[in-house]
Amino acid sequence: MPFTVHGILLWTLALWAVFLFPCGCQKDDASRAVATVNGERVTIVEFGERFANALSFAGDRSFLKPEDYDRLREEVLKVVIDEKIMLLRAGELKISVSDAELTKKMEETKEGYSPEAFEKVLETQKIRHDVWKRELKTRMIIEKLMASDVDAGISVTEEEAEAYFHSHRKEYAPENRVHIAQIVLPDKEKARNVLNRLKGGEDFDKVAREVSIGPEAIRGGDLGFVSRGVMPETIDAAIFSLPSGAVSEVIKSPYGYHIFRAIQKEKGRRRFSDIKDRVISDMKRQKEEQAYVLWISSLRSRAVIKIDRSLLGMGTIPEGR
Repeated sequence: MPFTVHGILLWTLALWAVFLFPCGCQKDDASRAVATVNGERVTIVEFGERFANALSFAGDRSFLKPEDYDRLREEVLKVVIDEKIMLLRAGELKISVSDAELTKKMEETKEGYSPEAFEKVLETQKIRHDVWKRELKTRMIIEKLMASDVDAGISVTEEEAEAYFHSHRKEYAPENRVHIAQIVLPDKEKARNVLNRLKGGEDFDKVAREVSIGPEAIRGGDLGFVSRGVMPETIDAAIFSLPSGAVSEVIKSPYGYHIFRAIQKEKGRRRFSDIKDRVISDMKRQKEEQAYVLWISSLRSRAVIKIDRSLLGMGTIPEGR
């Protein structure tokens, strides 16, 4: 299960794009701890790397106020502390990632890239290969920890899922469908002439077989039932606004000029059995998120955390970041 399910977006961003930069402080200051977690240090440099990374995703900084920077520093600090807490917990449980596991994961991540192309991606994102490898390993360790310490005991019964389905029907609203037929013509003038024939009372099925260039012409233009979102937006809006039996105006698309007839409109019906797996998956994800909040809160309450907020702003962010 992806670690991002538990909502630590900044942590995920930091893992995949860690940027190293010179710290604008003295060498002795650089090794000072912004925070400690059970004695594990978060140095000014380490914090500065994560803060710079978070800033890189903030976009145009001209809109950021001093309080925005302060808020972001606190958020990044929380993420880094939580990561330290989780890695300490992984150590207690003797959870690790072998070289073979890491190599396999690296190869999976690189699939689809040539070695040169992958290195170019890292270079473009300003990510050192050794840093990427280290942070990938960290992510794998924490994913293993989550799976064993949080998610292993979570299950959803079919009865629970069905009760959830009935109490959240709006979230699983059925799709409305429309049974349509179409006539497709190569130019607008021909399409207008055909539309006039239809408005004059000629049979849509007969005319479609006679003049339509679409492959469904042999079926009188019958396309069957179509759900919302399947057709291009302009066509979708037109066919779903048609009353049953009505014929549309001429509609242009990359394929030509269309005239549609709504044969039948159907309000979708959705039973629990149709989407049981989706409902169970949704419930399991919710339970995992709730369990994570309780779990990390428990780990925090047992950890000895010390923070020196006077050091949070000591790192400088180079221009252009």
